[in-house]
Amino acid sequence: MSATSELSTRNDGHLIDIAPSPTTGINQSGGGGEIHTEWLRELTSASRSTAVLNDLIGRTPTLWYLGERAPTILRPRSRRADLKALHAVAIGPYHRGDRGLAFDDEAKLPFLRYLQDQCGLDVEQYVAALGAARGCFRDEFADDADAVAADWLRDEDKFVKMLLLDSSFVLVFSLMFGKAGRSEVTRERFILYTALAQYADEIKLDLLVLENQIPFAVVKLLAASCRGLKLRSVEELVLGCFDGICPTRARGKAELLLRETTDARFHHILHLFHWSRVPENKYRLLSVQLKFREATEESDQSEWLMPCARELHRAAVWFRKPSLDGAERHGGDLNMEFRSAAASPMAVMTIPSFHILAYTAALLHSMLAFEKHFHWAHGACVTVHLRRMEGLIRCPQDAALLRRRWILGSVKCTDEEVVDFFRDMAAEAAGVRMPEEYGEMIRAVARHRTRRARRWCGDLILHFLPSPWVSVSLAAVVALIIVPAMLQTIYTILGYQK
Repeated sequence: MSATSELSTRNDGHLIDIAPSPTTGINQSGGGGEIHTEWLRELTSASRSTAVLNDLIGRTPTLWYLGERAPTILRPRSRRADLKALHAVAIGPYHRGDRGLAFDDEAKLPFLRYLQDQCGLDVEQYVAALGAARGCFRDEFADDADAVAADWLRDEDKFVKMLLLDSSFVLVFSLMFGKAGRSEVTRERFILYTALAQYADEIKLDLLVLENQIPFAVVKLLAASCRGLKLRSVEELVLGCFDGICPTRARGKAELLLRETTDARFHHILHLFHWSRVPENKYRLLSVQLKFREATEESDQSEWLMPCARELHRAAVWFRKPSLDGAERHGGDLNMEFRSAAASPMAVMTIPSFHILAYTAALLHSMLAFEKHFHWAHGACVTVHLRRMEGLIRCPQDAALLRRRWILGSVKCTDEEVVDFFRDMAAEAAGVRMPEEYGEMIRAVARHRTRRARRWCGDLILHFLPSPWVSVSLAAVVALIIVPAMLQTIYTILGYQK
């Protein structure tokens, strides 16, 4: 072997060439042929390796915290055909071409003027601030194939105009229907409030659609630019608009907003609403995903489904609502708990009341779309809750059982419609990884059901105490017949002894 092709380093018995050949681009082999090695520099290029590594990070959801932050406002492709996207107002670029909306760009001009006259907005200063940060705001929107949306995102003047009008509409709506306190009633305020009031419910739903958003930092910048507007928290002001919408806000979230600094914390209104409805520090997926068992001949994925309500009832599981003053209410309307003590044959599953209202399907679809794209960063609480409910309610008899336990509250749907509702919602949530809390409850329920004594207890309750009224009747029989008979026997014995 010649000196020019000699390998310079040995490592564990393997020869590694780390020194460049004096003959540029050519290695001489023992057979006398020439091997061109220009490709070696390309393979060992640091820039190419970094580019490939960044691509791997972008394609690996568990590494979301290492890569560049993806756009947070996008048009989901999984929207059901029978679900209308918007009702009254378009916010952002994706529905700019929609017709029939009550508030188009022309109708948003009075809201901008109201902030100028009543709140001291310096429009030129605000537009200058928007223009300076337009690059950061533009990064929040995902590119869309729609020609109208692409035009609004590409044209800088149109983009800044869109942010100006949409943020004005959002802020004025929040001032009038949120918690801003009392303000002077003027002719302009009366007109705007009356015009908004007839579409208030529809606007609230529109503001919670994933693709119908603008960066929340734009709204905060607008509020800061209004010299006559004094607010403790813009987040609390906006959340006040949705206080009457189910699911209700988790306890403690309002105090947390006012107690902690929330600068640049929320991406948009839907993100803020989602945060306010889910438990704190639960149902999160960071870098470790739930490890399900492999589907084999002995076990399949069906064992990771929640047993239905009747099966749990047969296994001596008692369903109850969270107490209003209990600690479990801090989880809000989207948090279940399962408790099973080793010394007790009974188990308790705490389930908040679930209300299926006219807007529930549209609202849950928006929250599911948010979690489907950002569950690695913001958790999958809504997805987990719907997956559990879909497992509990698999037939009309399950729905009837939970309705008797007040788990399904104020439901105007039939039992069959309830089953179809949760089945459709679970189909919308397909593809989202489940957090560890989901697997923990499934395993706890499985352990409870395998104990023979608890199955016997469940069968006893099912056959002899099928409803609370049977228990009340049995207690009444004991109180009215057995107890007086025992007392009479005791008195007779005592009288005989005397």
